[in-house]
Amino acid sequence: MTHLRPIFGSAVLGMFFTAHGAWAGVTPNDVWQDWRDYMQGMGYKLTATEDSKDTTLAVSNIQFDFAADADQGQMSLSLETLNFVQNGDGSVSVVMPAVMPVVVEITPAGPDAKAIRMALSINQNGYDMQVTGDPADMTSTYSAGALGLNLDQLTVGDESYGAQNALLNVAMTDVRNTTTSRLGNMRSYDQNATVASVTYNMRFKNPDEPALAVIEGTTKNLKMASDGVLPLGLAQVSDMAGMLRAGMDASGKITGGNSTVTLNIEDPANGDVAVAAATESSTLTVETSADGLSYAGTRQGTAVSVQSPELPAALSFAIDNAAFNLSAPVTKSPDPQNFALGLNMDGLALSDPTWGLIDPQGALPRDPANLTLDLSGKLTLLMDYFDPQTAESMANSGTLPGQLDMFQLNSLIIEALGAKLTGNGTVNFDNATSEPDPGTLKPVGAVDLKLTGGSALLDTLVASGLVPAQTAMGARMILGIFAVPDAAQDTLKSRLEFTRDGSILANGQRIK
Repeated sequence: MTHLRPIFGSAVLGMFFTAHGAWAGVTPNDVWQDWRDYMQGMGYKLTATEDSKDTTLAVSNIQFDFAADADQGQMSLSLETLNFVQNGDGSVSVVMPAVMPVVVEITPAGPDAKAIRMALSINQNGYDMQVTGDPADMTSTYSAGALGLNLDQLTVGDESYGAQNALLNVAMTDVRNTTTSRLGNMRSYDQNATVASVTYNMRFKNPDEPALAVIEGTTKNLKMASDGVLPLGLAQVSDMAGMLRAGMDASGKITGGNSTVTLNIEDPANGDVAVAAATESSTLTVETSADGLSYAGTRQGTAVSVQSPELPAALSFAIDNAAFNLSAPVTKSPDPQNFALGLNMDGLALSDPTWGLIDPQGALPRDPANLTLDLSGKLTLLMDYFDPQTAESMANSGTLPGQLDMFQLNSLIIEALGAKLTGNGTVNFDNATSEPDPGTLKPVGAVDLKLTGGSALLDTLVASGLVPAQTAMGARMILGIFAVPDAAQDTLKSRLEFTRDGSILANGQRIK
């Protein structure tokens, strides 16, 4: 049920917060019917009691069931009453109770699996939801002074857990959202939302164990924007591969201001652990279509502190800027497709107390460290790993979904402790034959590496007593095998070549 849960949750929460852009135009019945069509088109079974009087349509006893395969288990969500009220200007108001009970039930597959039941409540204060437009082109607006989600009761099998063992509280202030949805051969939408602040509090404890974990966090100035097109009908909501083949194309971006998070583990047996992190700002972007899946994220001004029983003092560090990007194909094809991975970290600096734990003599350079990694390449995807049955088969067999065709190291830069390592290169892989070792990679190409300041760093490590002289001598011998001196002072370079006959050369010398 790996793919089922996040999709189920996002689709249903859209009902409360954004109406997922599906609240259609001019009458209460139009609004409700369009929402039903959307959910059922996504593969959910939906049941409800409808009662229409005058200008109000009351919908109660609402239940969503996900009709998964028997070996994937089942999931359902139920809630109480929604009222759709006709306004004189042709718009529709969606009215919910200030406190709305929600029940989520998960029945995993397997004879030993335990059913999970979560009783939740959605709390709203000063909220308003309006729908305007017509059934084929509609706009939903939502605002609330406060919006919250609470876990009231968790039951696993026959055992119930109260707030002392399972706690979840999420509170948002000044929530605003606008979603526009248009119907044609596909459902297109665009959405923009802002939240002034989010706070959350989670508690986890196994009643049979002494340890207790508590997570608390805040985020300010949260902004979300998304747009895309969705297919109008799908057999199963968990079939992401089917959605992509049917034309799904979606993108979204989330930005946040100052945020904090703390993790505290109280463990009488092994000692307490405390982790705290703070970030000045962050972004996350996601794009999904048949052409591929991509993620990218940034964080600015991050500070982290860790305290554990094994450390005499807190371990803390800060990072000025951090970023990552990842893109990969998602649909199988006989032709190679592009993939990419990037990591960037600027200004990694340890605190003075942390340096004191590592280097009490102060022998090592304490300049901030930097990392840049830029990879790209091509691979042939042999199966749709988003397909539920394919994903399960891969998990059971350990089969990889594709084969690597080309790997390119565009840039590698590591600067730390006064030394600098750089690299680049391209390697192709011969997948045309299965001899002599079926399933093994057969690289052909070269990678160039350069190390500056490595010898001085080894001298400093030995002088400070952090590394024994014999260990440093072994490291120099290994460097002598793989690298040769460059013209610049204290600089080594190495060219690793991979040949068609399976040999590996280091600066022209065969090492395999």
